Amino acid sequence: MNEEIITPEIEILNLLNDLAGKKFKPIKSNLTPISARLKDGYTVQDLKEIVQVKTLDWKNNEVMNQHLCPTTLFRPGNTDKYLNYILSIKANPKQYAKYFAKLNKTRTSANNADDLTEMYGD
Repeated sequence: MNEEIITPEIEILNLLNDLAGKKFKPIKSNLTPISARLKDGYTVQDLKEIVQVKTLDWKNNEVMNQHLCPTTLFRPGNTDKYLNYILSIKANPKQYAKYFAKLNKTRTSANNADDLTEMYGD
């Protein structure tokens, strides 16, 4: 059987492709930054949250959309910065719901503070 093995790195890459509308292939240059952050002690959930939030931030921004890639998202200097940004969102989901609604000008799960609370907790 030619059943594809889904590693945590491929799972995160697939999430990025799905949410951002990208087609990154599971090749070494795309998987290495993800693998390195996992080896640094970040969890799969941490990296998935980075993908979710940065996609909301950048998907509809023609300048920043090009940075929705594994190299940028999982660069060592960016990971802590993005996770601290996520902590701010979790601390004040209603504020960020308005921010994401304005930023994206489309209906997304971030347009509803209850959805943000469900995603990231109280």
